Amino acid sequence: MTRHHLLRGASACALAFSLAAATAQAQEALPGIDIAGVQNGAEGQAPAPAAAPIRRAIPDNIPAVVESVTRADIDRTVNVMTTAETMKYLPSVLVRERFIGDRNGILQTRVNSPIAGAQNLVYADNILLSNLLGNSFNTAPRWGMVSPGEIDRIDLVYGPFSALYPGNSMGGVMAITTRMPENFEFHFSGNAGLQPYSLYGSKETDLAGDMNILVGDKINDFSFWASYDRLDAQGQSQTFPGGNVKSGSGARILGGYADIDQAGNPRFVGGANQADHSEQHMGKIKLDYELAPKIHAAYQLGFWSLVDNTRPTTYIRDTNGVPIYNTQNGNVQVGNAVFPFTVNPSHGNASHLMQALSFKSDTKGVFDFDFSGTSYNFLRDYNNTAKAYGLLPNTAGTAYSIDPRGSNTNQTGTFWRTFDARGIWRPEWTDLGKHEVSIGAHWDLYSLSQTLTNTNVFTDNYYYSIQAINYGKTETKAVYLQDAWEFAPKWKLTFGGREEFWSAFGGVNNTLGQKYTPGFAGWPPSLVTPPYLPSVAKPTFSPKAAIEYQVFPDLNLRGSVGRYYRFPTVLELFQNIAGPNSISISNPDLQPESGTSYDLTGEYVTTNVFDGLIGEARPRISLFMDHRWNAIVSQTDFSTGVGVTQNSNVGKAIFRGVEGAVVLKDVVWKGLDFNGSVTFTDAKVVSDYQQPWVQGMQYPRIPRIRIRAVASYAPTDEFSVSAGVRYATGAFVSLNNSDFNHNNYGSVDSEYLVFDAKATYKIAKEWTLNAGIDNIGRWKYYVNPNPYPQRTYFLGLKYDFGGPASGMFSDVKLGAK
Repeated sequence: MTRHHLLRGASACALAFSLAAATAQAQEALPGIDIAGVQNGAEGQAPAPAAAPIRRAIPDNIPAVVESVTRADIDRTVNVMTTAETMKYLPSVLVRERFIGDRNGILQTRVNSPIAGAQNLVYADNILLSNLLGNSFNTAPRWGMVSPGEIDRIDLVYGPFSALYPGNSMGGVMAITTRMPENFEFHFSGNAGLQPYSLYGSKETDLAGDMNILVGDKINDFSFWASYDRLDAQGQSQTFPGGNVKSGSGARILGGYADIDQAGNPRFVGGANQADHSEQHMGKIKLDYELAPKIHAAYQLGFWSLVDNTRPTTYIRDTNGVPIYNTQNGNVQVGNAVFPFTVNPSHGNASHLMQALSFKSDTKGVFDFDFSGTSYNFLRDYNNTAKAYGLLPNTAGTAYSIDPRGSNTNQTGTFWRTFDARGIWRPEWTDLGKHEVSIGAHWDLYSLSQTLTNTNVFTDNYYYSIQAINYGKTETKAVYLQDAWEFAPKWKLTFGGREEFWSAFGGVNNTLGQKYTPGFAGWPPSLVTPPYLPSVAKPTFSPKAAIEYQVFPDLNLRGSVGRYYRFPTVLELFQNIAGPNSISISNPDLQPESGTSYDLTGEYVTTNVFDGLIGEARPRISLFMDHRWNAIVSQTDFSTGVGVTQNSNVGKAIFRGVEGAVVLKDVVWKGLDFNGSVTFTDAKVVSDYQQPWVQGMQYPRIPRIRIRAVASYAPTDEFSVSAGVRYATGAFVSLNNSDFNHNNYGSVDSEYLVFDAKATYKIAKEWTLNAGIDNIGRWKYYVNPNPYPQRTYFLGLKYDFGGPASGMFSDVKLGAK
C-alpha cells in the first residue's frame, strides 16, 4: 500500500471517528453549556454562572467556533521555546516558524495562506500583536513580545463573524490571555534545542537556547509582573541559490547539484544561504491596579531587541579551485548551460518598543467597559546585505576582484497606534428574552518609513546613494453594534454590524540615484522631491448574524454569516524594494478584498461515553464557506535566482470545507486525553478578468487536507508523556497551478507527515524537567520556498515558586471555555 493510500485512510478514519463521537449517546449528560462556558438555568430564567469562571481575553458571546489551549495543555504536549509554537495542535492551524526564533511566523488558519499575515488577528490581553503594516511573510505577529511563561490560555475564534473585530478577522482571531499574580511568584526556565540538518551539500548541527525569568506579586490592590526572555538560536539554511537555464555566459565552475524544480524543470543548485543566527532579548513590565472591585487600570511596556546574522555556503569552485559565491555578471556556466547564482551574507539589528494602557471593568453586571490604547515603535530596524560577497571571477575564471559593497534596508521610525472603546450592556430579563449589547469604536494608524541605500561596505550604514524611498500611512476608524439576544428558551440570535472608514495617504514610492555628500545627514529635500501617490479612501459596512439552538442540553447547533472587508496595507500599496536576494514590487491600485463567510457548526458535550470508557467528550463538526472578491494574492517568481514578489487582485475565489474535531478526557485510563481534528478544504479561483486562464484552478497555498492530533497521558501529578501528529497535503504556489512537484525545495506547503513527542517529570516540588522531539521521522518539507526544521531535540528545566504551577497536569472541564 502506498503512502498516499495510508494517509487518505488515516484522514477518513479521523473524520469517521469525529462523526461517530458526535452521535454517541451519553450515559450521564453534562448540564447544558453554551459557548461562553456558562451552565444553562431553567427555561425562561437567567443562566447560573459556572462554578469556576474562566478568564479569557475574548468576550463571552462570540457567534463562532472557538478552540482553546490552556497553560496545562502547553506544558503537557508542546516542545516550547517561543510563543509561536504553543498552538500547533489547534484545528487547521499552522504557524510558519521555519526555525526556532523565526520572526516571520505567519499564522495560517482555514482560509488564509502561510504568507498572508493580515488575514488573521493576534492579540495578547487586547494588545494587538498582528503587524498590519503588511500582508506578507515578513510581517508576522510580534510573537517575541509575549514569553511562553506568561501564557494562561489561548483562544482561537474561527472566521469574521463578530462585529467586534475588523475585516482582518477573515481567517480568525487569536486571543492570548496572560496571567497576573495573586501572590509572590518567581519562575525560571531554561530550554535547549538541537537540530541535525542536511540538504543538498549542507550538513549542519543547529543549536538554540532560551532563558526566561518571571517575577510578580500582588500587594493589596496592586499587582505586577516583570519578565525577561533571552533567545539565542541558529537556524538552518533557508535558500539554495541557483535557478533554471538562461541565456548568456558565466564563470565556468565545478560542483553544485542538478535538480528538478516545483514545475518539473531542470535547475542548478550551487549553494545555501540565509542560515539565520539570532539573539533576541525581551523585557516587559505589566502593572495592574484595582481601583474598585472588578475595575482595573493597567499599563504594559515591552522592549524587544534583535541582532541577527546570516551566513552563506557555496558548493561550487571555479576551474582554479577557488570557492565561488558571486560572479561579475551573476551567472555561472556548467558545460554549455548557464545558470544564475549568488549567495550573500547579511546583518540585522532591531529595537522595538510596545506600550499599552487600559481602563476596564469586568463585573459581569449590567454594564462593563473597556478603554485601551496601544503604541508600537520601530526605534531601530535595519538590515544590511552584501551585494557581491567573496572573490568575483570573470567569465573565463582567470581574473578576480573583490566587491565589498552592500545595501541597507532601514525601517527606523515605522510605527502603529490603536485605540478602542468598548461597552457591554446586559439589561434584565424581560418577556422578550435576554440581551447582551456590545457597542464600540476603533481607531488605528499605520505609518511606514523605509529607505533602501547603497553602501561602500555591506556591514556599514553609511551610504553613497539612495536606491528607494517608501513612505505611507493607512488609517481606519470604525464603530460597531452587536446584540446577543436569547429570544426564546434554547434559542439565541446574534446580529450586528461594523462601519469602517479607511484611508491611505502620504504614499511615496520612489527609486533614486542621489549621491551621498560627506557631512550631509539624511536625504536632502533640495535634491529629491518625492512624488506623492494619490490618497484613497473607502467607507464600508459589514453586517454579521448568527442563530444558535440548544437542541438538547448536550447538543448545540449554530449557523453564522458575516461580511468583511480587508483593506490593503501600507507595504502592499507603497513598498518597492530591490535587494541582492529579493525584490518586492508594490501596487498602489490594489482594491480591498471583501467577502461573505458562512459557518454551520454542531457541537456535542457528554460524559461517561461507552459506559465510562471515555470520561468526557466534545466532538464538533463544522461546514464552512467563504466567497471572496478582489482577493489580494502575492506571487513570487524564483526562476531568475532572485525572488520577485508582487501583489494583485483576483476576481473571485471560493473556499469550501468541512472540519471535524474532538476533545476526549480520561480515555480508558484517568489522565489519558486526546485532541484531534481533520480539515478538508476545496479552494478555487472562479473568476479573474486579468488572468482568465487561472479560472477553476486551486487557490494558492491552501492544502486540501490537514490533520492535527495530540494524545497525552498523566498517570500522576508528577509525570506526563505525549505524542502528536501533524499532516497536510501539498498545495500550489502559483495561480495557474503549474508547480505540481510539491515535495522539493521551492514548493509552498509541501506534503508533510510529522510526529512529535514530549515527556515531563516533576523532579521536586518546584523543579520540572522536560524532554522531547519534534519531527521524529525527519520529514523534509518546505514553505515559500524555505525548508522547515528536520528532527529537533529539546531539553528543558523549570523552577516555579508560588502561583498555579502545582496544577500543571490538571485542566478545566470541557465546555468551560
